[in-house]
Amino acid sequence: MELDKYFDEIIKNVNEEIEKYIKGEPKELYDASIYLLKAGGKRLRPLITVASSDLFSGDRKRAYKAAAAVEILHNFTLIHDDIMDEDTLRRGMPTVHVKWGVPMAILAGDLLHAKAFEVLSEALEGLDSRRFYMGLSEFSKSVIIIAEGQAMDMEFENRQDVTEEEYLEMIKKKTAQLFSCSAFLGGLVSNAEDKDLELLKEFGLNLGIAFQIIDDILGLTADEKELGKPVYSDIREGKKTILVIKALSLASEAERKIIIEGLGSKDQGKITKAAEVVKSLSLNYAYEVAEKYYQKSMKALSAIGGNDIAGKALKYLAEFTIKRRK
Repeated sequence: MELDKYFDEIIKNVNEEIEKYIKGEPKELYDASIYLLKAGGKRLRPLITVASSDLFSGDRKRAYKAAAAVEILHNFTLIHDDIMDEDTLRRGMPTVHVKWGVPMAILAGDLLHAKAFEVLSEALEGLDSRRFYMGLSEFSKSVIIIAEGQAMDMEFENRQDVTEEEYLEMIKKKTAQLFSCSAFLGGLVSNAEDKDLELLKEFGLNLGIAFQIIDDILGLTADEKELGKPVYSDIREGKKTILVIKALSLASEAERKIIIEGLGSKDQGKITKAAEVVKSLSLNYAYEVAEKYYQKSMKALSAIGGNDIAGKALKYLAEFTIKRRK
């Protein structure tokens, strides 16, 4: 109950910050921009930012703005990802490009990208020049790294020889970097020492890797209602997830043929058969790898210490990442 109230307060204030910045004219552009932000979502990254700030008894006003900047940036990436992947559902609703068309969706993503930096600048305003630079640098670097990760993910769709090491590098960039940045910014706006900022980054990075592996698992095990997007979409798009990579390494010749025929196919029957084979071969292994990175994130967090409720909150969020169903 204590944590429920803690999380609800953070989400309420972060949502207010977001709505304060994502409004204006033309109405259609702003409606498209805030659409996914209002559609729900776990607000996991903002919760990490504010809890990381609270570890050091930081200024909540700064933390809420930093958290809003992170969530706005995250939603920019979702809009553009959905366009590239041709996904039709997100959070159980039509994607932005389905509802408003591709040109407006691209503009909405561009607007959110710029707004994220506007909000971050206000979160950092008044800090000493070194901290202001560190915050802006880490945020900018994160945008670059996320783009690199997305490019790697797209390139992998056309390859059958992607290694587990390459996959881990890709999700480290595409997903985990923003988790790392979220935790780092929370500590930064709270004047955490450099050694603790490094531990926060390590916590976020390993948690982000675990999160993405679980996301890949849910793409094969959750139903469409739980997932909020089409089931087996990773198989349809030819994504080289850790499950696919491990399954291909273990598959018999017949099983390998089924997997390869399903990857990138438009035939739902082939997609489903491939998904079933992949699950049978690599599901347990993927859970084991996710658990390994979860444990790494916990080790970094335990080395920090700090505010009791914030520490409990971050531990809970990490556990939720491993145990979630959507």
